[in-house]
Parts: sequence; structure tokens; C-alpha cells
Amino acid sequence: MKFKPDFFQRYILVAPLPLALERSWECEVQSAQNFARPILDIGCGEGIFAWNLVDEKIDVGIDPNGRELARTKEFDLYDELIECYGNAVPKLDKSFQTIFSNSVMEHIPDIEPVLKETHRLLKDDGVVYLTLPTDKFDHYSWGNLVLLALGLNSLAKKYRDFFNSFWRHYHFYPRAQWEEMFARNGFKVKESFEYGSKTQCLLNDFTSPFCGFAMIVKKLTNRWFLFQPLRLFTARLIHVPFFSHFARLNKQPSGKGGLIFFALQKQ
Repeated sequence: MKFKPDFFQRYILVAPLPLALERSWECEVQSAQNFARPILDIGCGEGIFAWNLVDEKIDVGIDPNGRELARTKEFDLYDELIECYGNAVPKLDKSFQTIFSNSVMEHIPDIEPVLKETHRLLKDDGVVYLTLPTDKFDHYSWGNLVLLALGLNSLAKKYRDFFNSFWRHYHFYPRAQWEEMFARNGFKVKESFEYGSKTQCLLNDFTSPFCGFAMIVKKLTNRWFLFQPLRLFTARLIHVPFFSHFARLNKQPSGKGGLIFFALQKQ
């Protein structure tokens, strides 16, 4: 699989700043892996991540949201798109050499059936690549840190609950807990590392409220921006050394990263 360069420069053209920052880290993570065909993308969504990541077509993408898949078709980056949930993919056992899911699994309330289905679809010598939040992700938010600094620990806990509810994060675990879940579903960890420093996550959190209008536009039009020529202009203002610095992957010691990458194989 061939990958594109300049992830942040491309991402900022089509997505708000906080999303472009985080997805640029993940593009860097995924582009360092070996994607052998056939490839399955679980939760391909609107296709923007693949558009920024790959320089050739992915074999199959799945997503339960037909509206998002309609947008994905415009990018023409998948040989096949299937509208389905991750726990019931209409493909034969051991169909894929590479399966990846980028910042998707944490949004699935009942995640283990999806992991079992992923195990079924993976060839015996295949690899699964996942990016996920750790238990530090909600702690690296301004609301939480301010409340903790004021000694309002109970309110800080309620804020973290709100934070995860708003972003629909059902799963955000330390490395060991993720590994236990994978083992229960037939996987062993080939490689893992944490990324997303406290500073990076706080910057991401700080810039998120400024994207409220873009989120409304996305709901109404299935695009982030109404006037793409205007975005081409504003993107040049954003693509400055300050933000570009924070858009680079920053691996973290175990227990310190807000996000984590796993490469999994069958046990």
C-alpha cells in the first residue's frame, strides 16, 4: 500500500483543526505499518481519513451509516463499500490479510462482538491495526484540569463523564485492560505504543469549541465547510509552524499517552 505525504497540510483543507491534528497523528501511525492485501477498513465513515492516508484503493470499507458512505463514494478510494455493522460483515472467514479501524472501536457500545467478527475475518497470519483512546484522554481536558486544580474532584469526575458522553466514548482503557480484552477475543499484541501527549490533547480540547459551526454544517450537509474556496484560504493561515509542530506524532511513555496504537495477530 502506498501512502500520501503531508498529512496535516491535506487534512486541514477538509476538516476542522482539532480533527485535523488528531487524524494527522493517526495517519503517521498507520502509514508506518505494512498494509498487505486484501484490506478491510472497519468504520470508514465519510472517507476523509482514507483520502488523506492512502495513495491507492482499499479493498473493502464498511460503515453502518449510509449517508457517510455516500460521501465516501465521492472519493473513489474503495473497491467495495458495504453498509453494515462491524459485528456482522457479509464476508467469508479469513477474507483479509490486513484489517484496520481508526478511532472507531471506542464509539461502539458492545465492542467484543466486533472484535470476534474481526478475528473471524482475519487470515491466520494477518494483522489488525487499531488506534484507540487510553484512560488518560478524558483527563487531558481543560474542564477536568481546572476542576481538579480547584479541588472539585467530584465535579471533575462528572465533567469527564460528560466529556465521554458528548464524544460517545464507551471504551477508554489503560494498555493492560485493552490487552486483556483482545486476549479474550483471540488476539495477541504484536506491537503497541502510546501517543498524544498531554499538551497535544489539551490543544486539541481547547480548539474543539471553536468548531461548533462546522459541526452544525456537517450535520446539515455532510461536509465540514460550506464554502470550500474560503477554507482553502483559512487553511493557509492555520498551517503555520505552531500548529504543524503539534500535528507531528509524539510517542509517549506507557501510561502517559492520551491515545494508543495496537497491532494485533491471532493467538
